[in-house]
Amino acid sequence: MTATIDENKLSALMRGIDIPACPAVLVDLDAELRKESPDQRTIARLISRDVALAGQVMQVANSPAFSTGREVGSIIHALTVLGMRQTFNLVVTQLLKIALAGKPDLPMDRFWDNSAATARVAAELARRLKCVKPDMAYTFSLFHDCGIPLLMRRYSDYRSVLDQANAAHNESFTAVEDARLGTNHAVVGYFLARRWRLPEYVAQGILLHHDYPCLEGASKDVPPEAQAAIAVNVLAEHITRLHANQGDEQEWFKAEKHVGAFLGLAADEVADLVEDTLDWLESRDTASALA
Repeated sequence: MTATIDENKLSALMRGIDIPACPAVLVDLDAELRKESPDQRTIARLISRDVALAGQVMQVANSPAFSTGREVGSIIHALTVLGMRQTFNLVVTQLLKIALAGKPDLPMDRFWDNSAATARVAAELARRLKCVKPDMAYTFSLFHDCGIPLLMRRYSDYRSVLDQANAAHNESFTAVEDARLGTNHAVVGYFLARRWRLPEYVAQGILLHHDYPCLEGASKDVPPEAQAAIAVNVLAEHITRLHANQGDEQEWFKAEKHVGAFLGLAADEVADLVEDTLDWLESRDTASALA
């Protein structure tokens, strides 16, 4: 796949896959956040229309990850604790979980947990590397694989396709999907991101996140934010897999040299960064266990 985006050609790859419509509350939230001075009260009112959504925002704001020592008792207070962009990410995630829910025999909890874990590591890497804002790295990593649940629903044999793509040595992940299905999760995720009003760098990054040569050099077709998010994300995935002892992985083998070149890091410097971040994860695990 090249960096140039031809939406007509991409549309032909959708093969009848239905992209769920963007919920009205997300349209309204996006419109408010795009204003020069978004109004917290308006955002709180929009979220409060959905009791389940408001409850989830409150639950996260009161979780150990964001706790300030005082109980969060209102959506306005939650917005102060979480921040507007983090709250928007949370709302999108919850709505996507509902919209992309699998069949009873295809629970997606593990998928969303893995995405959240990768996003947390990506934000930490972004803080250390200073190549992209941590919140942008977090947003991208949280949603970069959002096409997978749709393909999981559409194709009964998609798990076997994923296994084959994950094990591919010489082919790109999306090339394996294209050969088996005539489409791939990057294309599907791109259209989902566009319809659900995610930032443009997220949509374009999703489309190209297995096209690692796109990290080499500047390109008018690939926003630098998307390049940085892709590089940080694949490194975060590698670290997350190592931390979870998930075994061998071909994606890092295919991406490593491109990521190092983009970040301006030698192989030993990347290895040191991986070890330092694994230590950071271990310390977080220890702190959580003692809490």
